[in-house]
Amino acid sequence: MRNPFIAGGKLYLRGIEKEDLTGNMAKWSNDAEVTHYMVMGTFPNSGVIFSSPDSIEVEYKRLLKSRTDVVFAIVDKKTDRAIGITGLYDISWIPRHGDLRIAIGEKKSWGKGYGAEAVELLLGYAFGKLSLNSVQLGVNAEDKRANSCYKRAGFVYEGTRREFVYRNGRYYDANLYSILRSEFEAKKGPKGQKKKRKG
Repeated sequence: MRNPFIAGGKLYLRGIEKEDLTGNMAKWSNDAEVTHYMVMGTFPNSGVIFSSPDSIEVEYKRLLKSRTDVVFAIVDKKTDRAIGITGLYDISWIPRHGDLRIAIGEKKSWGKGYGAEAVELLLGYAFGKLSLNSVQLGVNAEDKRANSCYKRAGFVYEGTRREFVYRNGRYYDANLYSILRSEFEAKKGPKGQKKKRKG
């Protein structure tokens, strides 16, 4: 592992490096299949499409100085390669909430549980280290895999913003979810351990 910040079973999270933005993330941001369901229409949902060296430089400097965004590369332990990006954006420190965003850019890593593990690690950091009270997110209503992942992680459906996303020449609804620190802690059980399912 190289500079791990938060380690899990199959992956670890580390800080974003400039090479991440110039390499894989630039490629992912211009892959229509990877960005198909993104609510903001950009990768990693931060208002930037990495289409030029200048835009990459601007985003990298912004992340280094940001007091409201904490962003990580998602790295596969076996290969030590970045497979995606996740983070807490627009953190508001008085009410203590932030937006969770995630994208698994490596298509070979889809459907293997990496997204679910990254979300769990990030929530543990949000509620444990940053002492946030709630984390929210928006997801394309037609992205069944992502909606199921968030529900399993303990997020509660709050509503739908109708025709909120315009991509691929059409409008999509966006589902809104949130999770409270108390809900996350109750789901984890005593001493931060996952509660075992009955049956």
